[in-house]
Amino acid sequence: MIGELAKAIRAEAAELTLSGPRARQATNAALAVGVAILAALALRLEDPWWAGISAFVCTQASHPQSLQKGAMRIIGTAVGALAGFILTPWAAYDPLATMLLLFCAGTLAIMGALLSPHGYAWLLGGITAVMVILGALDDPDMALPIAFYRATEIVVGTVVALSMTWLLAPPEGKAPPAAPGWGSLFGPNWHVLSHATRTGTTIAFVPLIWRQLELPNLSQMAISIGAVMAVPVLTGLADADQRAINQRMLQRAAGCAIGGAIGLALQALPLMQLLLPWLMAIMAGTFVAMQVQSGRYGISGLGIQAAVALILTLVQGSGPPSSLLPAIDRLVGMFGAIALLVLVNLLMGPPVTAGSDLEAGRD
Repeated sequence: MIGELAKAIRAEAAELTLSGPRARQATNAALAVGVAILAALALRLEDPWWAGISAFVCTQASHPQSLQKGAMRIIGTAVGALAGFILTPWAAYDPLATMLLLFCAGTLAIMGALLSPHGYAWLLGGITAVMVILGALDDPDMALPIAFYRATEIVVGTVVALSMTWLLAPPEGKAPPAAPGWGSLFGPNWHVLSHATRTGTTIAFVPLIWRQLELPNLSQMAISIGAVMAVPVLTGLADADQRAINQRMLQRAAGCAIGGAIGLALQALPLMQLLLPWLMAIMAGTFVAMQVQSGRYGISGLGIQAAVALILTLVQGSGPPSSLLPAIDRLVGMFGAIALLVLVNLLMGPPVTAGSDLEAGRD
């Protein structure tokens, strides 16, 4: 699997281009990320990297595709932030209640992502609720500012991406595939429930592992777990689904390593303390990452994660980075999530085959 990934990376690198539809989408993404970060800095938002990440993720090949993804990202984020704010006081200082909330949010996020026509909104809603709950773990009074700033940062980045694609992207695009719907949960898609509860279980254990091992950035751990488990489609075949999960974990780890290493190397350059070179470096990196994400060799996850890791490494506080420690903490959080997910998958065994539990119940 590692050899296949290395070949795909080399093939994508060989096809990087400065012209054509692929380069046009990459240019849109780079511009959106740059403008979103500047907008977040101008508004003095708490974590401007969220605006940059949202701008990258919502830049699709056409304006309608971006509009659909952006609208679901905004709605899901707003609902998740509100839910996290309302529920956090209920679980404050109660480890079991916190774990239950995280389990429910993680499980619903993945079930919705796989079954609902508005799957991306479900995914963002669950992940945002998890971010708010984890961010206010030691101080419930932080739930409101965390919910407000996360929602605002994501809305700013999304709106910038939609503006760029409206100006520069083609007016037509492919329609998304039809979702199976919730009615199939206890029928043909029973395996989705198993997959979702596995995700919820892993996220629920994040605070426990975080406290025991004193790992940094527990929110990044939970986000990474959700991203890995949010496979586009579950086949219902245990071997195929496990391979898809393994590929996502490998691509996320590789993208994190590549984007993080480039970001850390760039931080060492004196020019990175100046606004324009710093911003141009971020835009250049996201230009390349978007070409990998939209390429034809099946490593879109690596491209997305490389962009995310680069942005998280280079964007700190109110401007260019001043220390390596925040970037290293975020990267450790991402790798810690992958390690925890591997452990839980080993303990819980392979994914459930479609209909297997139902058939066993009938026997």
